[in-house]
Amino acid sequence: MLEARIEKYWTGRANGYSEAIQEDMNSFKKNAWQTVIKDYVGTDGPIKALDVGTGPGFFAVIMAELGYEVTALDTSSEMLKEAKKNAQFAGFEITTIKGDAHRIELSDGSFDLIISRNLVWTLPNPMEAYAEWYRLLNPRGKVLVFDANWYLRLSVPQLQEKYEACRQEAVKKGYSDGVTSNQHKECEELARKLPLTYEKRPEWDKKALAQCGFNTIDIAENINDVVYDERQKTMYSEVPLFAVFARK
Repeated sequence: MLEARIEKYWTGRANGYSEAIQEDMNSFKKNAWQTVIKDYVGTDGPIKALDVGTGPGFFAVIMAELGYEVTALDTSSEMLKEAKKNAQFAGFEITTIKGDAHRIELSDGSFDLIISRNLVWTLPNPMEAYAEWYRLLNPRGKVLVFDANWYLRLSVPQLQEKYEACRQEAVKKGYSDGVTSNQHKECEELARKLPLTYEKRPEWDKKALAQCGFNTIDIAENINDVVYDERQKTMYSEVPLFAVFARK
């Protein structure tokens, strides 16, 4: 089953991701991401936020530091264990839920904000997930998605060439993504089975969110310079991280 294979893959990377976000917490990235989130979401009143695909909890922790009431959801128990540990180390309490981004067992209108980073591309049915997130938002709720066309290169040869050139440049500069060759191989095999590998985004997201009922949708095509360090800028220059912000 594809979902089980995806969960197993990300569970296997929980420790590595947790180490990476601990480094991010002690770099400029924490403040950079907090500024981005505040610019989109605003600072009025208490905010109940759901971090979908929280991983080791980077967004959950930095939103808790902003004063948000945070619920963190992930399909991997190991990721949630790391998220809880990282939140406690930072001095914050977050609620963690093991669950599926497509079907979240919480009441309608439970949240003011739903946020995710590098999650939507991994979903077997992203349209179903967006509809579910719409249900979970209150009448003035907002969704904020950060993602990239991580594996569009598998179906577009020109993108594959640019990807390989970026990797070579990164190696020359002594940069690594910390991912083993077996993990790269498994992730590519999973990506080939996922629908968003074959869609140009964020155009797809804009159409999908509108179809779900969101009224206002704003797109930032490339935020690499805002939140990436020099290593990431080199490795991912041809795969820009985008932001999609939508309101009900």
